[in-house]
Amino acid sequence: MQSLNPKKQVTVIGAGISGLTTAVLLQEQYNVTIVSRELPGELKDGYTSPWAGAHWRSHARLDDIRQQGFDKETFIHFWDLAHTKPSETGIMIVDGFEYWDEYLPLEWNDPWFKDLCPQYRHLTKDELPIDVEFGIKYKTVTINPPKYLSYLLDRFYALGGTIKRVTLSHIQEAIFDNTDIIINCSGLGSKTLGGVQDQDVYPASGQTVLVQLPIGHVNWTCIRSAVSITKIFSSVKQQDNEELPGKGERINYIIPRDNGEVVLGGTYDLHNYSTTPDAKIADAIIARCLSTRPDLLPKGETKLKIIRHGVGLRPVRKNGVRIEAEWILSEKTGKKILLCHNYGHGGSGWQSSYGASMHVIQTLKQSLSEGQGQNRNTYAKI
Repeated sequence: MQSLNPKKQVTVIGAGISGLTTAVLLQEQYNVTIVSRELPGELKDGYTSPWAGAHWRSHARLDDIRQQGFDKETFIHFWDLAHTKPSETGIMIVDGFEYWDEYLPLEWNDPWFKDLCPQYRHLTKDELPIDVEFGIKYKTVTINPPKYLSYLLDRFYALGGTIKRVTLSHIQEAIFDNTDIIINCSGLGSKTLGGVQDQDVYPASGQTVLVQLPIGHVNWTCIRSAVSITKIFSSVKQQDNEELPGKGERINYIIPRDNGEVVLGGTYDLHNYSTTPDAKIADAIIARCLSTRPDLLPKGETKLKIIRHGVGLRPVRKNGVRIEAEWILSEKTGKKILLCHNYGHGGSGWQSSYGASMHVIQTLKQSLSEGQGQNRNTYAKI
């Protein structure tokens, strides 16, 4: 990528998967400072990315071409890293299984990525777990979030990037003396961050159980649900309603990591800010995962070794992902600042991270090339 001005000074807000990915890509062309309250290696309630599974499974609808583009570009990037830097990134190629408890409706279509993921096919009846009516299988990737986040941070430092540990209350606090551009990757924080305060942002909590198994024992990932997983994760874009599919929906997943850790999930509870694990839910998650895939438990073992219980807060946005630019004025100097947003990814932050960040850079460059366009004297008042 060619930069219009390699000396531009950029501030990226947030060090989650969106912030770090965007910062690394920008640091290859600009001078970038990340401002964040948390950094990789920390496991805190307000730091969503480390709590993820994570694996690649696009939730984009058949008519959501933009989201498909983000996800496709990310899949290709992860697939390449799984071949070239698996030990550094914690990305590995696995068989992906999806199971449905009920027959799917006649209007159901294969997911858009059936021609992207290798070896996509429908499962035969004898390949299905007990009480499962339909399933698919394809090749995908899983990611070890702590390792991949650390990989991105190391790359950022190696490229000359800088970090400031800051707790922001207003976006103006991210404007330093030489700042030209701000990238807002504050996730759920965009709801309360002054100057943004997007009331369309809210959490969808997800409870998980992290267990330890022998490395390589689980070389597959699976999702089991009563309804379409795409419906659960993407329907929240359409309206803000407590009764949306996903509220209380039964979703279970098993996601292995390269170090033998396996994430068992889960829940998808809209507008729930609690990060306290529920013991009964944890027991139900374990029981359902074992009933779906009894081979999760090694031969001779009678119970899983639990590392910890957790609850992560997916940063959902009512009208979907926000990637757009606006010009603002620094309250201290009056200088015009380009502000680009990259948040609202919900449960799709990891599988769209690279593609979405590339789109942020395209948006940024287009805005810089246009200047302030026809609205050169108009700035957002924040």
